[in-house]
Order: sequence, then C-alpha cells, then structure tokens
Amino acid sequence: MKPAFATALPRVSLIGNPSDIYGGCGLGFPIWNWQAKVFLDPSISSAEEMPLLQAARLVFSQLHFIKEEFGLRFISDIPLQAGLGGSSALVMAALRAMGKAHGFQWTWRSLADATLTVEQEHLGIIAGPMDRWIQAQEEFLWMDFSGNKTEVLPINTLPSLRVLISSKPGRPSGSVHAPIMERWSRGDPQIKRVMDAYRPLVEQGRVALLAGDISTLAECMDRNFELRASLFSIHEEDQAMINLCRRHGSAAKLCGSGGAVLALMKCKEEWSALEVEAKGAGITVVEPQLFKEVS
Repeated sequence: MKPAFATALPRVSLIGNPSDIYGGCGLGFPIWNWQAKVFLDPSISSAEEMPLLQAARLVFSQLHFIKEEFGLRFISDIPLQAGLGGSSALVMAALRAMGKAHGFQWTWRSLADATLTVEQEHLGIIAGPMDRWIQAQEEFLWMDFSGNKTEVLPINTLPSLRVLISSKPGRPSGSVHAPIMERWSRGDPQIKRVMDAYRPLVEQGRVALLAGDISTLAECMDRNFELRASLFSIHEEDQAMINLCRRHGSAAKLCGSGGAVLALMKCKEEWSALEVEAKGAGITVVEPQLFKEVS
C-alpha cells in the first residue's frame, strides 16, 4: 500500500439550514479559504488516532476489506465549532484518503452517506445531509432532502458576501439540535410548522438569486435567521454578529449551527465600516473564496 493524501472543504449554507435534518430544502456552497487534510501512511501506527478518524476507519472497513496496517494523521485550518462543517470535512477527507489507498472509487452520494454514518452512528452527532452533499460534490447546490435531489447552480450568481467568525467557538452542533430533534420526534406542531416554512423560502431565494434580485435574496436570508431564532436559542456572540451586520445594512444568518455568520451587504459602501467595527469586537471577517486558486 502506498501513502495517500486527500482533502475536504468547509461549506456555507445560504438558505435552508437547519431544515436538512427534517426533510427540507437548502442552498449552499463550499469555500476554499480553509481545508481539512488527511494523510494515510502505512509506516505509522494507528494507536494515537483521534476518535473521529477511528470511526471513519471503522465505517470504511465495513465497505472495503483493509489488508494492511496504516495510520491516519490530519491537518485542518477550518475554524473550530464555527458551523462551517469542519468535522464532516475531516471525516470525508479521511474516507477519501482510505479510498485512494485501497483503489476504492466513491460516488459523491456514497461518500456523503458514509460521512453521515460516521457522524451519526459512531460519534453520536445529530446532523443532516446538507454539509456532506455540498462537500462531496464541491459545488454550489440546490438540495431537496425529502426527494433526495440536487441541482448544481452557477456559483458566479452569488452576490458579494462575507463570513464573520466569532473569537469564541460556538456550541457543538449535536448539542444545538438535540432538544429540537426531541420535540420533532414527539410530533410538536410548532417544529413542523417552522420546518415546513423553509421549503418555499428556499425556492423564493433560488428564484431571486438566478434572477439577480439581491434585495429579495437578502430578505430570504434574514427570514431564515428569524425562523431559526423562533425555535433555537441563539448564542450571545452569534446574535451580536447578526446585530452588527444589520446595523450596517447587511442581511445576515448563521452559516451553520453557530460560531459564524454569513452577511450579504445591500449597500457595499458599508463593508469597510462593518469590518472596522467587527475587528474592534474581535470578530474575523473573511471574503468567501469560491474558486480554487490556480498555482
């Protein structure tokens, strides 16, 4: 067996999260600002692997016979607990590396499903398919989670966006979703009503995006956050970033479960003022890198 190396990207939800867990719809895209990288080396031990990599190894072994010993090591600069899909990126990079080393060819769907299996069944994370579908295809996607359908959208239709990242890590996504999932499983009508509202919201946002109607897209992003806030408790740092964006004329919503906010500026002249105030509050502002750099 030869050494192998693989990567996976973080993702940003434009509209639709967290309805993917509940059979909703979503729009989301990968970004190239950071990466999770996993190295497979037959010459090193697996003894010191973190639980996440051990779980990825176990799931891979259920799909393909592992003949030789190897170790997995990782490097990831994806911000921790920022709602950017960092854990799923690390799992996916590990599965890709093991696939390369063993001559196992993933389809995007089998890779996404295996990643979700690692997280749900072996790590106990409450999660939906959105992150994994985007990360497996590495495309800007419209996704229907009840119909199991995706459509690749032109990423150059996205308007000017920023990602704001708190200096304090957000909460683990599983702990964020657990109480809502419990209510959903009991048939709570409020949960169903809110989750049902995401489907038409995503379609409205998709139509607006493709038509270049940035004002309506911004309204959809704001509405996405309000729907979430009607069910989930919003972390103080997350709410502060949302408020900061709105003070400067930006639509804003969480990128994922918390720790990072996606901002769409309706008045671009406000970008510099927003960035100055954010820096003073210890908030990092990043322009999403939508394309891979050509070296």
